[in-house]
Amino acid sequence: MILRIAACVLAAFAFGTQAARAASSPVLTRAGSATIIAQDDEAAPLVHVTVVVRAGLDRQTLSQNGLAALAAQTILRTPVAGGSALSDAIAAQGGNVHFTVDPSDVRFAVEAIPAQAPAVLALFTQALTAPSFAPATVAAARTDLQTKIAENAQGALQVGIEMLGSAVQGPANAGMPSLGLPQIVAQTTPADLRAFYGAYYRRGGAYVSAVGRLSALPAGTLDGLATALPDGSTSAVAATLPKLEGQSRELIAHRAISAPWLVAQYSAPAVDSKDFGAMLVLASFMQRTLADIAQVPDVVSPTYVSRAVGSLYRYDRTQPSLVLFVNGSVGQPDRTFATALSIAGILAETKLRGSIDSFKAMALGDFVNGSTSLEARAWLAVVFAQDGGSPDYVARVTEAIGTTNAADLQRVARDYLNNPTIALVLPRGT
Repeated sequence: MILRIAACVLAAFAFGTQAARAASSPVLTRAGSATIIAQDDEAAPLVHVTVVVRAGLDRQTLSQNGLAALAAQTILRTPVAGGSALSDAIAAQGGNVHFTVDPSDVRFAVEAIPAQAPAVLALFTQALTAPSFAPATVAAARTDLQTKIAENAQGALQVGIEMLGSAVQGPANAGMPSLGLPQIVAQTTPADLRAFYGAYYRRGGAYVSAVGRLSALPAGTLDGLATALPDGSTSAVAATLPKLEGQSRELIAHRAISAPWLVAQYSAPAVDSKDFGAMLVLASFMQRTLADIAQVPDVVSPTYVSRAVGSLYRYDRTQPSLVLFVNGSVGQPDRTFATALSIAGILAETKLRGSIDSFKAMALGDFVNGSTSLEARAWLAVVFAQDGGSPDYVARVTEAIGTTNAADLQRVARDYLNNPTIALVLPRGT
């Protein structure tokens, strides 16, 4: 079975590698204190640009959780040419724009067909550099954000991950819920947003990462976007949470869900660590192990399985982590989770014998399959460039996995896969 899976994964990896070679490798240039990364891909049907600004969770205090997300949502609601909100104006031209708030930054993802990309990026630049903090704009943005927060609250996996982040994240505010707390969002004023934007929407440390048919963009488009914000750098706001008391490492929450979810989090290495490749292999191994021991019925689609049980190696976080999760509506969750945790211990204590090439092939295939979208490619280039290294994520991951051996797997399992913090997200009334 393992060999059959490995053969399929190797085929998928070979296809993905050929596609990656068809596009140019990421090219990094500087625009003052901002960084531009371009991946020209004439075979792509779209132009995608991710803009990263150091205005994320760690730029707000604990009592401001939601300020970073509301500022970003206000930019999307800012009226542009014709009076429409930015998001509506871009959609009218066949494009899309959305944002993600991360521990240290906020990233805007803009996508459009090549013919409309220059106009769409011009609209985005207009709103990014001159957002409206008028009461009506902020009120509309607040309604949008509250809706997103409510939707997130029903996603058990997201709830579990945010619980774990809040409990174990080093800089306390960097581990708070990405979209904020509804009660804080409700009390945030236009003046609060204007002050936050003025302080943190700066060029220093910003990235513009573009992928796709970049020949459709006029010369200087990416440079203009990278230098659109005022110059200057910012630093994180210091915040410390009181230490959790007690011996238990279990966190419990109740939500309006039909089945319990179990989520465990381990610390993990960053992309510039010598342990990175081995953790990629371990994460892939744990993903497939969980799916196997969950004994998911054949009628359940693979897409659903990937959401119901599995692992997430979150190496793009300020503090990287490996997350294991099990949806209680699939198989026997207690057995699945207990077995997964015991396997982590066995890997740390048992000397591995024989070849690990099949596991390495799985890890390579999983990485390639997870990095095919233009947005994923743009963000990965930023993640790998942030450590001062090459933004060529395909080459770096291939090398990291290729040089991993059995001793590395055992050492990394022993060093990282111990003492997890566990979140239980339970149905209300349970």
